[in-house]
Amino acid sequence: MEPSCRVFLASEAITSPKLLISLISRLTVVGGSTEIPRAKMASEDAVRTRILNHMNKDHVYDSKLYLIHRLSYPKPLLLPSNPAKVQLSDIQTTHLTINIDDVAKEIPFDPPMASLSDSRVRLVEMTKQAEAALGVDRDMVSITPVYLPPRGIGEWTLLFTMLSCIYLLFIPSTLQPGGLLYSTILKGYPWIADAMYKQVWWGYWVLVSFHVGETLWFCFGVLGKIWEVPGVDIGTAALWTIDVAIHGFYALNKWKRMVRRQVKKNGKKDH
Repeated sequence: MEPSCRVFLASEAITSPKLLISLISRLTVVGGSTEIPRAKMASEDAVRTRILNHMNKDHVYDSKLYLIHRLSYPKPLLLPSNPAKVQLSDIQTTHLTINIDDVAKEIPFDPPMASLSDSRVRLVEMTKQAEAALGVDRDMVSITPVYLPPRGIGEWTLLFTMLSCIYLLFIPSTLQPGGLLYSTILKGYPWIADAMYKQVWWGYWVLVSFHVGETLWFCFGVLGKIWEVPGVDIGTAALWTIDVAIHGFYALNKWKRMVRRQVKKNGKKDH
């Protein structure tokens, strides 16, 4: 616009209220266009602050999990006793930034998020993927595995019965003439001893097949997963292994009962 035209319009605006109002409204629209991005930025900042506060208060476990899964940090980082200071310091639609002992580490989102409002779904998804890949569980991280000895008449009776069965199956000669059981408990009942002796072969293989299989699964599928996190002392692990070898499925259920009790004792937090 020529300078002379600007002067003319300015002078006309002074003498023409309608033109002055029109110019002011145009300036308001032009100036107001910057308010939309500012409002959007303020909204994203509020969402970001809320996410950071929530994660750093209740979900440090998740931040540690991302470091282990995506950046190959050692698994014991998950332990509550680990001295490393971990904090989620920033989150963008393309990545999140986690500080570990004041060293910033970036973890990209693949694919990037459309907006920060997608953060909750994405972070929960990342946590599930990491837990599946690492074989860890939020509930197990802070528990201390303990052994549950036999309690009550029922469990002691079951233990005696199982030990007796093992004795019979692994030392079947006790059911033959001159054997311990043949000469004591079954004295005068040779037909019972003979009938039991004839069943030893299938009882032996049933016990070996099931209990040995359950024991191997317990050692590698259960103890193997928690050996580092949360960790289990060798004495407790040995007692549970012996218990599973003797009781089989019953001992595995008792282990689950112990885990539920320890989890309840420590409390549980979810997203």
